[in-house]
Amino acid sequence: MLNRAHRKPLLPKTTVSNQKDDDYYSRDNSLQTMNQNQTFTYLSKQLKKFQWKLVLYSALFWLVTINYYETTYVKSAINKCKWEKWEKWNSDTQTHKVALFADPQIMDAHSYPGRPRPINFLTRAIVDHYHIRNWKYVQYYLDPDTNYFLGDLFDGGRRWDDEYWIKEYNRFHSIFPKKPNRKTVFSLPGNHDIGFGDTVVESSFKRFSSFFGETSSLHDVGNHTFVLLDTISLSDTTNENVSSVPREFLTQYAKEEHPYPRILLTHVPLWRDPKEQQCGPERESSNPFPIMRGVQYQTVIDQSISQDVLSTIAPKYVFSGDDHDYCHIKHNYLNGGSSYVADEITVKSNAMNMGVSKPAIQLVSLLNDGSSADTIQTEICYMPNAFIPLLIYAVCAVVNLFVVIYKVIKTRPRHQNFLPMPVGTDYDNEKNHPSFAKNRHTLLDDVKRTAKYSCAILFIIFSIFYYYYNVI
Repeated sequence: MLNRAHRKPLLPKTTVSNQKDDDYYSRDNSLQTMNQNQTFTYLSKQLKKFQWKLVLYSALFWLVTINYYETTYVKSAINKCKWEKWEKWNSDTQTHKVALFADPQIMDAHSYPGRPRPINFLTRAIVDHYHIRNWKYVQYYLDPDTNYFLGDLFDGGRRWDDEYWIKEYNRFHSIFPKKPNRKTVFSLPGNHDIGFGDTVVESSFKRFSSFFGETSSLHDVGNHTFVLLDTISLSDTTNENVSSVPREFLTQYAKEEHPYPRILLTHVPLWRDPKEQQCGPERESSNPFPIMRGVQYQTVIDQSISQDVLSTIAPKYVFSGDDHDYCHIKHNYLNGGSSYVADEITVKSNAMNMGVSKPAIQLVSLLNDGSSADTIQTEICYMPNAFIPLLIYAVCAVVNLFVVIYKVIKTRPRHQNFLPMPVGTDYDNEKNHPSFAKNRHTLLDDVKRTAKYSCAILFIIFSIFYYYYNVI
C-alpha cells in the first residue's frame, strides 16, 4: 500500500502560464521604465542645450525698450506742454484750462479698403493705441478742466448703418473715456460724421445729435462763452430739416445777451484769402491753405456764411478743424457798426494717420477776472512722434535676429561643423558624399534652432506689447 503522506502535492496547471505572464509584464514594465528614462534624459539634455540666457537677455532688452517708448517717451512729450511753461498771466488766479482735439477720425474696417485684412487689423490696433495712450497721458499730466472735440470723430460714420455705427460709437468711448469731474464735449460733427452742405445725410445728422447732443450749443466755462456751431449743416441749401437747426440756434443767440468773451468752435474753417491770410510757421505744409470742394467735403465755409457767423457771434477767437494741419490767421468783421478782429486757429489732427508728421492738440488758458484785457492764451501741444518708436522696434527686431543667428552658429556642436569637400570630388557624386549630407543636416539644424529661439522671443515680445496695449 502506498504511503500517501510522502506523495508530492500537484502544482496548479496555471503556475507555468502565470510565470510566463509575469515575465512578459516584467519585461514590458522594464521597457516602459527604460523609455521613460530615455525620454527624461533626452528632455534634460535638450533643456541644458537651450540658450536660456539668450532668451532672458532678449526679454529684458525688449521690456526696457518698450517700457521707455510706451511710458517715458510719451510722458516727456506731454510734459513739454505743461501750462506753467507757456502761460504768461501776471495774476496768481486759478485759470480755466481747455484742451481742443481735432479730427481723431478713428479708423474702421473700411478706411483702407485695398489693404489685406490682417494689415488693417494691425494698423487699427496701433492707431487706437496711439489715441488711448495720448488721451490718458493728457488727462493725467495736463488735467484740462474742459475738453472739446472739433468734429470728424469717425472716419466713415456718415455711411454706416445703425448697427455698425453703435458698435463704433461704443468703441469711440472706449478710446476717449470721459474723465470724472471734468467736462468733455463731443457734439460738434464733422463731414466724415454727417456729410457736408447739400450732401449732409439727414439720418446720420439726426443719429449723431441723438447720441452726442445738439450739434450747435453754448457753454459758459472760465468766464468765457464757447459757441459750438454746426457750420456744415448751416451750409445745406436744399434740406430745411438740416439747415434750419443751426439757423434757429443763431437766431436765438442774437436775441440774448452774452457778457463773456466768445470763442467760436467750428469743424470746417471760415473763408479766407490764402494769398493774403497766410497760416504761419507752425504749418507743416509749405503750400497755401487749399480752397476746394468735393464729394461731401469743402475746405472752407462760404464767404457770405462766414461773415454772417462772425458778425452774429462776435468771437475773439475761432478754433476749427478739418484741414489736419495748423493755420493761424485773422478775420475782420463788423458787429453793431464797429469793426473787430478775430484770430482763427485751425487745430492740427491728433491722429497719427491723418497725413501730418507731428499730430497735436491745442491748449487754451482762460483768465477773465478783470485784471487784463487779454483773457485768452493758447499754445500748440505736440503729441509724441508716432513713427520713431515703430522704427526703433523694427531695428531692434532685426538686431535681435542677428544676435540669435550669431549665438546659434557660435554654440554649434563640434561634430556638426561643416566638413570640407575632398579634392577631386565629382560634382555628379557630390550629393552622395558624406560631407554633403553632414552639411545639409547642419544647416537644417541651425535653422531649427534659430526658429526655436526666435519663436520664444517673439512670444515674449507679443506678451509685453499685449500688456502695454491692454493693461497700461
